[in-house]
Amino acid sequence: MSAIALAGREAPAWVASLARRAAVPLLIFALVFAGYYIFRGYLNSIPEGHLSYSEPRNWYKDHVILADAILHGSLDVGGAAFPDISHDTLTSGAHKYVPFPPGPSFLLLPFVAIWGKSFSEVYFSMAVGAVDAVLFWYLLGLLNVGRTTKLLLVPFFAFGTVQFFTATTGTAWHYAHVSAVFFLLLAIIFLLRRASPVLPAIFLGFAFLSREPTIMAAPAFAYWIVRQRHESIFSREALLDRESLFKAGLFAAGLVPFVAFWFWYNITRFGGPLETGYQTLYDSYTAGNLYSFYRPQFPDAPHFGQFDPRNISLHLYTLFLMPPEFVPGWAVFRPSPYGLSVLLTSPAFVFAAFVKRMDVLKTTSWLAIGLISIPLLLHFSQGWVQFGYRFLLDFAPFLLILTALGFEDNRSPTTNKLMIFLVAVSIVANLWGRYWATQLGW
Repeated sequence: MSAIALAGREAPAWVASLARRAAVPLLIFALVFAGYYIFRGYLNSIPEGHLSYSEPRNWYKDHVILADAILHGSLDVGGAAFPDISHDTLTSGAHKYVPFPPGPSFLLLPFVAIWGKSFSEVYFSMAVGAVDAVLFWYLLGLLNVGRTTKLLLVPFFAFGTVQFFTATTGTAWHYAHVSAVFFLLLAIIFLLRRASPVLPAIFLGFAFLSREPTIMAAPAFAYWIVRQRHESIFSREALLDRESLFKAGLFAAGLVPFVAFWFWYNITRFGGPLETGYQTLYDSYTAGNLYSFYRPQFPDAPHFGQFDPRNISLHLYTLFLMPPEFVPGWAVFRPSPYGLSVLLTSPAFVFAAFVKRMDVLKTTSWLAIGLISIPLLLHFSQGWVQFGYRFLLDFAPFLLILTALGFEDNRSPTTNKLMIFLVAVSIVANLWGRYWATQLGW
């Protein structure tokens, strides 16, 4: 047995054990961050002109600016010399605010406190994205999946889903998704570890303060908590079980401070608990360019509401059917700036539909996906300029769980080859998307 030496002496057993346990997570983080850095770094080698424009590394760093304002005891970003390119700002009286919730800015606070507004939101997004990959690896361990599933799905998540483009883009909207995934993974991990229900509630609360639709997963978490003791949540035993009700109540109580804070955050900025500023932005968009793919083709089409059932078809088309664009002069296909079908960007996700087992985790995951999808599908925009469908990240941890279970439930020599093939196709597709997104200056 090899020894780890510290100052010329053999390290204590706990140090050696900690080093062994940390080796794989550190390796995953290093490989993912290096991959993100290399492909994002390609921006520096693109000349101005051609298809691209000047490198947008410091555009839309709204969360850095907000973090700086918070450190100065304010939510007003008006005194931060906010870049003109960051057009999603709103004026309320003599103050200027960003409409985004502050969760991603909370993660940035210690770094902005040290380096100030010059701190790179993009590089930090890549670092958080790499941590997401480590957390997903740990989550797979809690699911007791095989080594092959781990070896396939960690690189699939990091480089074969829209997590790759989103983490390496790192601007305001994209970094928010990466942060929400970080908090959601932690919430699920503590849920599966059967920790105090307050802990998953806290991390779900921070996910909510990163991307509001994630709060819709709360009933799914409560369902999982109750189902640990009962076959049905509506049975007489479940409804009268004090322990289950107490745990569900603790979970709900853990979310209350985050919802109350969100109300205060909105009141402070715009005067009402539900006033987020998004409606004002929506009104400004409808006065000009509404960021939906059908607008350029049908400029006289009616404007649907900010949340409207008639928007569902836009999202379903983008998520499942949106094809790449063919450029005749170049004789090439390249991704549409309005999105791309997940069947083309991440075809390995199809295994989520083939989970054979019937257990509470499968039901919980589908329930969370369905609930989170409600506000997403009703929203007027399917993601603005993006590769793939970035809103998918709001429920990606649950979809990844189902994909892992699908891999495990469909093991055979033939399906193993299919899994490897689909993961490889997914990674190639997202490398292709990152290349074109860079060329086009997205």
